[in-house]
Amino acid sequence: MITFRETLDGLRNISHLMKTAMDAEAAVERSLASLADLRAMLESPRVRKATGPLEVRDYVERVVLPQLIGVHDSLRIGTDDSFKRLRAASEQADRLILRLQMLVDGSVDGLL
Repeated sequence: MITFRETLDGLRNISHLMKTAMDAEAAVERSLASLADLRAMLESPRVRKATGPLEVRDYVERVVLPQLIGVHDSLRIGTDDSFKRLRAASEQADRLILRLQMLVDGSVDGLL
């Protein structure tokens, strides 16, 4: 049978895992700010006043692409672990729900 202690421990673990959602949110917010900076770079007077495509290409290669790669890497690093933990929390919640539902339904007769 599932005990109150097991239920409480499971819920505490899920709660702990769910806190990583704040980490993912922070990573996304940082990436959004970086993308806003990138947009400002692309709308800069330097790009608008460029004398030709080679000058724009040089600016994109030297300034814009490194910034974009940084945003990409930062977002991946900042969210991968958080998303793994959120998936683990979801799986644990599903298992706990199943066990509690079986208990409510009486379908296990004390086998949990």
